[in-house]
Amino acid sequence: MLSRKAGLTGFSLLCMAPFPSMAETASRLSRALNAQNSATKVLQGYCQHLYPGVKITAVALPTDQLIPPLPHHEFFILAKGETIRTRHVSLRCGDLALSDAWNWYVPQRLAPEMNRALETTNSPFGHIVAPLHFTRRPLESRSTDLPPGILLRNRAVLLRGDGLPFSLVEENYLVSGFSAFDALKP
Repeated sequence: MLSRKAGLTGFSLLCMAPFPSMAETASRLSRALNAQNSATKVLQGYCQHLYPGVKITAVALPTDQLIPPLPHHEFFILAKGETIRTRHVSLRCGDLALSDAWNWYVPQRLAPEMNRALETTNSPFGHIVAPLHFTRRPLESRSTDLPPGILLRNRAVLLRGDGLPFSLVEENYLVSGFSAFDALKP
């Protein structure tokens, strides 16, 4: 098992690999993401190799109030008065779209300032909820049989430090965002 530090180092090395295939890129990206609780941190590391000083931003996309994939009730077990909110964003490094991310989360399990930031800023979900010291429980990772343009799809449940699940995420990493690996040849 990779340590978190090794995962980030491995991802940094990935950025310098000469001309990996898309299958290799998906595999290396998957390993880097599995070595870190926050996908945002991994994407930020990649972004720094492309454009030093540029921060990952979350550009809001329509949600159409899409309900979480089934069986979401197994992950959340909502208490009376708790609801599920949807956030759909394009995570970008400058103008480069890296992923299309869906977050279904229980706002009552977040601090009020986190909910405000999720509704009013372009900060990525992972940055906003970082004070929860969350962990990520992977559910599924696929790099085959995906719609065109998607390199890798991950689903995971995010758990607060006290073990309570607060978010179900689906992250679609885009071929167009990771074809830039070729441009990073030393």
